[in-house]
Amino acid sequence: MKIDPALIQKCSKGDRRAQHDLYKACFSPLMGICMRYKNNQEDGIAILNDAFLKILHNLPELKPHVPFEPWAKRITINCCINEYRKNKRNPEFLLFDPNVPMDYYLPLYQHGDNEVAVPRISMESLRALLDKLPNSSQEVFQLYVLEGYNHMEIGSILGISEGTSKWHLNNARKILKALLKEKYNIVRSNAS
Repeated sequence: MKIDPALIQKCSKGDRRAQHDLYKACFSPLMGICMRYKNNQEDGIAILNDAFLKILHNLPELKPHVPFEPWAKRITINCCINEYRKNKRNPEFLLFDPNVPMDYYLPLYQHGDNEVAVPRISMESLRALLDKLPNSSQEVFQLYVLEGYNHMEIGSILGISEGTSKWHLNNARKILKALLKEKYNIVRSNAS
């Protein structure tokens, strides 16, 4: 998403046509972020619209040396996190990005001297496995694996320590590995 600085300047002055053009330019990349957190398009668009309003509201304070794209993505991710916090009892986290190969998400297991990849699984099966994670571990896993935040940033976003963030990530991985082993009957072999 390459945004012309002149367009940003017009938007910060309240030019409605420029704001519409900015929305169209930002829609696809920011919607991709929203859809990682929601599994239906209407909820994703609702979060995107909320994020875009915050982007427009804060645009006049954007410093010229700060790149627009990461700034806009950060606001969108924060809106997704806030929405998640509001709906913790009914989490709809979708910890899957269709643009990333499934192999990225599936850990490898040792089977004797060979590494064995877990067979590809359906989207529904993946969702079912991820829904079994505790909410906090699921949230940290999402931020670390899909959004690329480090543990210090996750701690700051969620109001937890860096060590707690690391624990939740390891907990999520441990649970997912156990679930995948059980689902696909993957066992460690001590035989050579």
